[in-house]
Amino acid sequence: MFLHEFYAIISTKLFPLLSALIGFGGIIAIHESGHFLFCKLFGILTPTFSIGFGPELFRKQIGSTNFRLALIPLGGYVEMAGSAEIGQGKQEYAQATGDISYDSKPYWQKFLVSMGGILFNMIFAYLVFCGLFFWGTSDKQAIIIADVLKDSPAQLAGIKPGDAILAINKIPLLDHEDNLVENAQDILLNAIRAHPNQKILLTIIPADQSDEQDIVVPLGSRQEEGQTIGSFGAKLRAPLPKLPFFKAIAAGVSYTNQNIRLNIEGIKRIFTQGSLQGVGGPLVIASTTFSSAQNGLVPLLIFLALMSINLALLNVLPIGALDGGQLLFVTIEALIRRRLSQTLKNIINLASIFAFIGLTLFLSYRDFLHFFGERLAPLYERLLNLF
Repeated sequence: MFLHEFYAIISTKLFPLLSALIGFGGIIAIHESGHFLFCKLFGILTPTFSIGFGPELFRKQIGSTNFRLALIPLGGYVEMAGSAEIGQGKQEYAQATGDISYDSKPYWQKFLVSMGGILFNMIFAYLVFCGLFFWGTSDKQAIIIADVLKDSPAQLAGIKPGDAILAINKIPLLDHEDNLVENAQDILLNAIRAHPNQKILLTIIPADQSDEQDIVVPLGSRQEEGQTIGSFGAKLRAPLPKLPFFKAIAAGVSYTNQNIRLNIEGIKRIFTQGSLQGVGGPLVIASTTFSSAQNGLVPLLIFLALMSINLALLNVLPIGALDGGQLLFVTIEALIRRRLSQTLKNIINLASIFAFIGLTLFLSYRDFLHFFGERLAPLYERLLNLF
């Protein structure tokens, strides 16, 4: 009995957790490898290649680079000679000059070094989706609820991650052989968009049951390109069909481009509407990564590919401490033909770091309320009653 329970814990908790940590650390490693390989290509000295933060787990000196791995794989950096960035290594070579120095390289090489991580993250996403279309992703033909936003119409209607959607407003998404109809996800999304602040009828199979159910969902609304469209508040995942090689490449590229566009629209909404709806903090990211790993390799790969796109687009932003911010510095220096004050760059980088820390703390607080708010509410009320 004990061995059976121990195996259940290992297989359902520990393995998914390790897979999630390795997978997320892998995205960071891919990103930093882009910077690292372009540095090596152009002869720039790289004293440190680091993945993660917190207690150090591993350290190995290979050639001129000290490779290190820390416990929490939520960040990383490549220390470069001739480039001073706060919190990135010992900075012993920050003022280095000559051929080994980043600062001595022509603009086009600096551009590629700065964009290397973004490029590698995008390549990873394209490769994953092209590969998944070539192999096919599931023998379960249904559109699955991947995640549900807090207080969204989906959550209020009782929709949960893992639920399978079979029909919307009695329009079937499966054919008579239980395969998804052509453009099933577009049919579902278009129906949702067309009914802002109205009720829709979903036919689902709950994740923990085998019988079909009809659920009425009162949709919300949101603005998109000047139009009011329906808001559901859930992320969907549809199985990808198995295609011949060249069609798989075309489909994978198209699918990746579609997700890039969706992420760009989400980033635009953050800046134009000041809305962080749908933006998850560390707890949500960790939870989603873990649940994806629990569901198997394919859902984990899909999630990691989407996270890789997110990481790439985030780093494009011209904000200090991000790749886009560093590229902005070297672009300005190339235009004015002189170096910017290192003090000015440090101030901008520090301000950006503190802003990200503040945003992370806010998102973490919101995540905490999302996961534990309802459970802690009775305790909170009792504490209030004591005073």
